[in-house]
Amino acid sequence: MTSQWPQHGGDLHYAQATFGKPPEAWQDLSTGISPWAYPVPPAPESVWQQLPGDLSPLINAAARYYGTEPSQLLAVPGSQYAIQRFPQAVAPGRVAIPEPGYREHAINWQKAGHHIFPYRHKEQLASLIESNAVDHAVVINPNNPTTEITEPALLEKWHHQLPGYLLVDEAFADTQPHLSSIARLPQCPRLFVLRSLGKFFGLAGLRLGFLIGSGKPTDQLRDSLDCWAINHPAIWLGTQALQNTQWQRQQRQRILLLEQQITRLLQQATSDSMAMHSAGLFITLTGNRSALYSLYEAFAQQGIFTRWCYNDQVSNNAWLRIGLPADNGERIAHALQNILQKIPQE
Repeated sequence: MTSQWPQHGGDLHYAQATFGKPPEAWQDLSTGISPWAYPVPPAPESVWQQLPGDLSPLINAAARYYGTEPSQLLAVPGSQYAIQRFPQAVAPGRVAIPEPGYREHAINWQKAGHHIFPYRHKEQLASLIESNAVDHAVVINPNNPTTEITEPALLEKWHHQLPGYLLVDEAFADTQPHLSSIARLPQCPRLFVLRSLGKFFGLAGLRLGFLIGSGKPTDQLRDSLDCWAINHPAIWLGTQALQNTQWQRQQRQRILLLEQQITRLLQQATSDSMAMHSAGLFITLTGNRSALYSLYEAFAQQGIFTRWCYNDQVSNNAWLRIGLPADNGERIAHALQNILQKIPQE
């Protein structure tokens, strides 16, 4: 067993260099992107030949899908675009950001001159808000990687307590639409929501997302968008994907079934030092650093790449995030059979 651990598992190139397997030998379960992408039909020639034009079909389809008014929606070239620019539209202040969480939030708020107040769970965030320690807050719902869920009613309460903005990243909310805070927008003028077609729809390469909400941040992002920032294929395909309710129902059902199957498989690998949590498109194991790194390493030795990380040198805790596989779990089941006896039972 490794006595010193890297703080995180890096990317797939890191795994290839560390464990010595060629690119084609790996199954990448580190992303949380659906293994089933929305099926792309043949595109009309005009989609490739003409510059992007009217966005209203896309905006109207998104408004129906998300349950909001078209006026609340700003289409952006991936939610990452808004993550990078939203903090620039806000006067420098004190902002609460989840740690662990998607690191780009903290990076970009800090770059924009804000003072970061990290929080580990929603009880800590509630304390920061109620003590007036922060002006703004970022919530990832469900959180990536911890899977923590924050109820919309609680988000609305925090919005009213905060003097500034509440930004909710719902990149993984499509599998559980009832978790969305979008319906609270009419009562919450300083609430903004991020959505993306990358995870649930399996279209990360399309680079299409939405900032939902109204006010200065939306206006500033809209003004800064380049001409044709949303490409024509993204407009065309995004409109179809958002309108296809039958496919969306099928997608939710098969994600649920595969999530349950992978959870059952992973239960073989858990011990008293680990806990298992699910966010639909990924499953996170938390607990003892040594035991989790042993599992990460054992998977990697068999060509399965997962996301490993720990937060600090003081705590012995870590987390391991595992996405849903495209092969219905066959490879991970085989790997678990081979490595089960090697997992420390602490």
